[in-house]
Amino acid sequence: MTEDKKPMNGDVRVADVSIAHLSRGLYRSTAAAFKELVNNAWDADAKEVHIYTNFPEFDYISCSDNGPGMPEEKFRDYFAEKGIGFGDKRIGHRNVTDEFKRPIIGRLGIGMLAIGQLCYSFGIESHYIGKDRKGHAYKADIDLIDMDVPDIDESISKEKKEQIKVGNWRIVRVPYDDKKQGFQIYTSDVRETFRREMKEKITEEDKTLMSFNITKLHEDFYSNITRSIREMGAYLETIWELCILCPIPYADDEKIPFNNKAFSSTYKDQEYKQAKRFVNKKQEQLKNYNFKVFFDGIELKRYFQLPTIKGTVPRLFFVNYNGKVANKNLSYSGYIYGQSEAIRPFELGGIQIRLRNVGIGGYDHTFLKYDKKIETIRNRWVSGEIFVEDGLEVALNIDRDSFNEHDEHYKKVQDDLHSKLDIVFREVENSAAEVRKEKREEREIEAKKETWEVLNKNTYGKIKIYEKELGENRQIIVYDKINKRLVLNTSIRPIKRKKADNLIKYITLVYYISKYLYSTQKERDENFYHLIKEIMRKLI
Repeated sequence: MTEDKKPMNGDVRVADVSIAHLSRGLYRSTAAAFKELVNNAWDADAKEVHIYTNFPEFDYISCSDNGPGMPEEKFRDYFAEKGIGFGDKRIGHRNVTDEFKRPIIGRLGIGMLAIGQLCYSFGIESHYIGKDRKGHAYKADIDLIDMDVPDIDESISKEKKEQIKVGNWRIVRVPYDDKKQGFQIYTSDVRETFRREMKEKITEEDKTLMSFNITKLHEDFYSNITRSIREMGAYLETIWELCILCPIPYADDEKIPFNNKAFSSTYKDQEYKQAKRFVNKKQEQLKNYNFKVFFDGIELKRYFQLPTIKGTVPRLFFVNYNGKVANKNLSYSGYIYGQSEAIRPFELGGIQIRLRNVGIGGYDHTFLKYDKKIETIRNRWVSGEIFVEDGLEVALNIDRDSFNEHDEHYKKVQDDLHSKLDIVFREVENSAAEVRKEKREEREIEAKKETWEVLNKNTYGKIKIYEKELGENRQIIVYDKINKRLVLNTSIRPIKRKKADNLIKYITLVYYISKYLYSTQKERDENFYHLIKEIMRKLI
């Protein structure tokens, strides 16, 4: 291809009317749109992809990678001749990338439309080595147009299928620069809704604290979240969600994603060990794919640590399946984690399905519509990731954020998960009950100790008090006149409820202390009410 700086232009076309409709807005969030651009870089065997939003003005967006670039002929196929939606990444049963053998994510070839959700027009610059082994480059401008898209039902009924125009393109060849090797998509024509949303909740103090290190970012912002990432505003939510969705490793920390020391040594059973081995193996695999994602200079990592609350009792379970469903291969592995407290932030609760290492739609708080415990507070105690290595793709809806729930592969994953959750919730509930019992017993011991300290202090050494089993045929309080001591008979339980039973015993003991300690009724009454208030503070 000879260098020619003369601009060429044409219409941007899509291969199907349904994709024309989707070009108006396909992705549920800003992060989901950026994720599609990241996926394209992954499929292109790029080592790095950099996203910039010009924080804190958000008036410019760019996404660049150092992959092989998009040849001009492919650009023409994509935007004009074959149309957006004519995906060719999997042609010839190609399933992994050439250099790093990454599982190919893209199928339909619509990911580049993602930026159209954030702007009205955008540019492309590509520097690549052509089939002639020479360097080539071009720049292109794409204008998306707001126009009426044909009715889907009407289009389906037509015998002759027509490509749908959704914009215009202009392309000009430029000198190749090996320093710019790769692909860049950019825009300064951003939607005002994007700018307004990203600026929301960013204070001047936030701007000074904003760090270009993911660990520091968590220390200054995410670790302070009491409930939901949304509390932090759209910008920080976008960064966090990209960390969760992108095909990237966990942070390089021995406590990520699990703090091993939080698990009881007696609990570390076979399932725990299988889950740990799986996560370690997955981490090494993701590192070997040699792929990094940067957002406004921040290298993204999956940075979360379970348990999320100190002192909780954690449980870890392994999920695994490898076989055929509906005569097609299905293979997945993962973990389910549970703790006896609500997981924070809220967005980590549920199950994250990862298809070819990419998060689909974030964590599903319904656990793929698990109905047995989902309405209780306990569903906030469980989190997990399931990595699907083979299968389930046909169940993926076009937005790559949800599944066709009637697909056989989806049903298998759903049934398998739900049967596992029956065990998970039971064990987590048992752990929570044990924790509650231990805490209750600790509180009772401490309350009893403090109560007896108050009682002994207020007898001024004139009367000694003890507790002892004297038999049910004796009184609750026995007074020894010779030794001047009161004995609380622990054999008697006036009410078969521990807290109420203790309260009655202590009130009775206070009555007898006042009776034998003071000679006048006034002194007895004053001491009785004083001691009652003191022990109530300890017991209630």
